[in-house]
Parts: sequence; structure tokens; C-alpha cells
Amino acid sequence: MGVDKGAYDATIKKAYCSFAVKYHHPDRNPRDKEGLANMELSPRAKERLARIGELSQEEKDRLKHSEELTRLLSDYFTGKLSPEDLWMALKGYKDQGKEFMLEEAQLSLINALGLESSDLDFERHRSGILAVETLKGEGQYLDLERNLNSIQSLCQQYKENKERAFNAMKADIERQVEMAARQMAQQTGNKAPPIDVKASAEASVRNNPQWKDFSSRHEAEYQFAFKKRLAELRTTSQS
Repeated sequence: MGVDKGAYDATIKKAYCSFAVKYHHPDRNPRDKEGLANMELSPRAKERLARIGELSQEEKDRLKHSEELTRLLSDYFTGKLSPEDLWMALKGYKDQGKEFMLEEAQLSLINALGLESSDLDFERHRSGILAVETLKGEGQYLDLERNLNSIQSLCQQYKENKERAFNAMKADIERQVEMAARQMAQQTGNKAPPIDVKASAEASVRNNPQWKDFSSRHEAEYQFAFKKRLAELRTTSQS
């Protein structure tokens, strides 16, 4: 089922449910008449499941809601839903007494943030996170906003410093390529094919060991800081 041998019982139950839905749900596999009885599980998996027991109704409901939330956020991430649409959908869950959906949605939005997220993607995640917070009503809106501003500033700094270093190295290589092109032109009487200096310099930078080393160290440094600030954001959201 795709889980480690030492996985927690809850993890195995969730994997079992997903496995069942994927391969034996009547809506997805209408020709499957044997159902769960013929699921091809290993003897070890069957033994562990027998010991754990079937999913409780509460666990089944929770997994169902989790799948609904996954589809909802997928539509939001792809732009099919606006922040206002997301807010209305989650408000519906809150009105039904399913406040846990708000926490799961907010955590999913936070976890989807990345160091190299585009400005558009970051703003979409930011809007979603803050929209959920207005529904939770726990008074953490301003703290979350400060956390998000800090993360956004870090992401911008990461991109700007990387671009600045790349352009500096590229300019240096361009000068070398231009000088080599002039020397070649003099030696061949301008009969040599023209050189695309900018494209050649850019390719040289990307293949340059010095650039690769800088890029690797630069990313590692900022990823460390990013993960730390993201953890702070999660803590604030769960306060």
C-alpha cells in the first residue's frame, strides 16, 4: 500500500482506505464485483490490518472530508476558485460544525509555500491563509500577516541575490566572449560566423562550476532560513 513497515496504525488505516477507494470503489471500478475481499495485499499488510481493525465511522468521515478538501484546494491552486470562493466554501464547513476543516485547509496552504514560489502564487497562498484565519476567529490575523511578510521578504531577497550574482558572472563572461570574437574576426578577416554573445555567456555561466557551487550554497542557506520561518508560521496558525 506504499507505507513503511514501521508506519503508525493511523497511517496504515489511511493508506488502506485510499487503496480501497482507488481500486475498488464502485463509482471508479463499476466492473469490480468482488470488492474489498479480493484486494491484493501482502500477508504482512493483512495481518497488520486485522490487528488494527476496520476504520471507525469517525475515521471514514474524516477521510471523506479530507478528500473533499483536497479537491477544493486543487481548484483554488489552479485559479478555478477565488479567495472569496474558498472563504465561502470553508464557511459552509464551519457552519456544519466541521471547524477542523479550517485548520487542515490553512495548514495545506502554508505547506504549499515554497522558497521559489512566484509572486502570483505567493499572493494566492497568502490570501487563502488569511481568509481562513478570519473564519477561525482566534485573533492571530496580524501575527500571521507579519509572518507572511517576513517569508515574502526572504523569498525576494533570495531571488534578487541569486539574480545579481548570475548577472555579474554573466557580464564578466560576456566581456571575455566579446574579446575572443574580436580576435577571431581579426584573424579570419571577419569571415568567421557571428557569435551570440549573450546566449553563449548565459550557457557558460549555467555550466560554470563556480556558479553551480554558489547556487548550491546560496539555496542551502536560504532554505534553512525559509524552513525556520515556515515553522514559525505554522506555530502561529495553530496558536
